[in-house]
Amino acid sequence: MPASRDAGEAGGTRGPASDLKRSGARHACPSALCREGSLLLGVVTPGGTVGYVQPPTRIGADFVERAQAMGHPERRFRFSADCVEAACPQWTGGGCAVVDIAIQTAPAGSLAAAQPPDPAVLPACAIRHSCRWYAQRGAAACAVCPTVIADMGGTATYRSAQAQASAEAQAQASASAQVPVAASDGDGGSHGRRLN
Repeated sequence: MPASRDAGEAGGTRGPASDLKRSGARHACPSALCREGSLLLGVVTPGGTVGYVQPPTRIGADFVERAQAMGHPERRFRFSADCVEAACPQWTGGGCAVVDIAIQTAPAGSLAAAQPPDPAVLPACAIRHSCRWYAQRGAAACAVCPTVIADMGGTATYRSAQAQASAEAQAQASASAQVPVAASDGDGGSHGRRLN
């Protein structure tokens, strides 16, 4: 399978994506922003999963401009670019939080929840050899990859959304542990208050 496509500027892409096989130590982010020079990895299907483009196509400025004019390109497409590690809000210091969260929250019975996932049924992927997620979590990362949509709206990131969900769960647990009691309000009446 060829790993490049040269569609030229008229098609919204530029040059071959021939550098998919890298000799350097950089990993590829499989969920990058829509920027000139990124690889178009896939298209989000009506079912909400990613259908992979074979081969991935390097995008040009005109593609980026058109995609952004339609709003939120990361809701409709998946892109790849170099992993920027600590310069990314998803970086945990040792890896990408996105793939960890995706694996932790995979529905029971899904390919991603299988331990270990069957490599024979993993999606075809042109960046697996350099993919940050695959290097970090192996086949389990590939199993959840088609379910990750980068832009779900607002300004939340994967990690901030996970932190918010965790904080809400802790607040809910704390609220249910509180016991209502009657206390004097100093004028002979009483009011309810919760004690921790």
